[in-house]
Amino acid sequence: MNARIHYVFTHFFETYTNNPIQITNVLETFIAHNGPKFSYTNQKLGNEFFVQANSLLFEQGVREQDIKISRWQTTPVFFPCDEGSSIPYDIFAATFYMLSRYEEHIPHLKDDMNRFYTSGSLAGKHKFANKPVVDMWARQFLDFFSEVFPEILVKPPIRRLQTILEVPEAYAYKSKSMLRTLVESGFDFFNFRFVKLFERFAVRLSFRPDPFDIYNPWIDLHQKHNIPTKVMFMFARPSANDRNISIFKHRFLERIKDVADYVPTSLLASYQSTDQPQLLQIEVNRLSEIIHHPLKDIRQHLMRLRFPTTYDHFAKLGFVNDYSLQFVDYLGYRAGTGFPFQFYNLSKEQRSNLFIHPVVAHEAILRAKRSPRKARRLLEQCKTYNIEYGTPLTFVLTNTIMDERVKNKAWKRMFTEFLESYDQ
Repeated sequence: MNARIHYVFTHFFETYTNNPIQITNVLETFIAHNGPKFSYTNQKLGNEFFVQANSLLFEQGVREQDIKISRWQTTPVFFPCDEGSSIPYDIFAATFYMLSRYEEHIPHLKDDMNRFYTSGSLAGKHKFANKPVVDMWARQFLDFFSEVFPEILVKPPIRRLQTILEVPEAYAYKSKSMLRTLVESGFDFFNFRFVKLFERFAVRLSFRPDPFDIYNPWIDLHQKHNIPTKVMFMFARPSANDRNISIFKHRFLERIKDVADYVPTSLLASYQSTDQPQLLQIEVNRLSEIIHHPLKDIRQHLMRLRFPTTYDHFAKLGFVNDYSLQFVDYLGYRAGTGFPFQFYNLSKEQRSNLFIHPVVAHEAILRAKRSPRKARRLLEQCKTYNIEYGTPLTFVLTNTIMDERVKNKAWKRMFTEFLESYDQ
């Protein structure tokens, strides 16, 4: 049995059902099986439940696919089947196309940071980027399949919310060098930002807490509402897109150790490490030495992914979970699902040990709405999908979300109230 078929069928039935799966290409074995079963071939064998197979799962490498979107029960679908098929499209080829990020391996539209752009994606073009279509397909298929085989054990939807606190800049003012403080103060002065200038020196002189030092309230909030969270620190040398505190600052190192005592703590990989893998190895070694255990989780700063090289490198470094896959400019489901899935390397035609945890919402995308109320409505739609289909909601924020300053009060309230709604 080829790797693509094994990958997608295993993911599908392990994710959405409690039934063990057996894949066979021996006709006698198929006929002899008395439990739920269906054929996945070009031609129907008899009177069985039949899904007509698209060629995608039998190919190797990538090529341009001629995709036409249609509807099944109002849900967008593609890879249509003939009338003899029990369902009108090849759900497994479509699922593989989405999970493998097939379209990102062929020439596609990119933004100014050379990242995958929502409007150029299949989901963006056809207006379903905000829907977990893979999870919706699974529910529709299993509802239909269970009418024929009532003994199929479909997993019930479970409310699942997880937050990731990414920390590209640990402090707003503390622990920065005197030169950096003077330069930033100069910018404040010449741009007439006198309140910020006053605040900077009040924090440096310990008259006020640093507005980004929110780690204890963050941990307390999640423990109070029983919401799982992970914290990922930037731990890299400075660059134009990586502006964190020096990794040699004692206060910074102690803060990382303190956080790691209470919640899972790992690495926010630097922007520059995407093109310089040796830097990522250095960042991994340094941070793991600080927290005294191997790093299992990772997120790429600014979501700068290269398929398949970024994930291939993560896997080689021993990472188990990635939290980088999301649309950079849109709240939605880049792989059509919120469930974690193993990365499939199309260049090697093999399944990786790295699990991708799709990120649905990011603080920057919500703030782009300019209204906490509008942002909350978007999150509530994701929550609806979680309740209806079991689609997990992974939500990435920065340490600005808990900022106590007046300008952030409404955003902090929106976030805390949303967490509270999951605790009901």
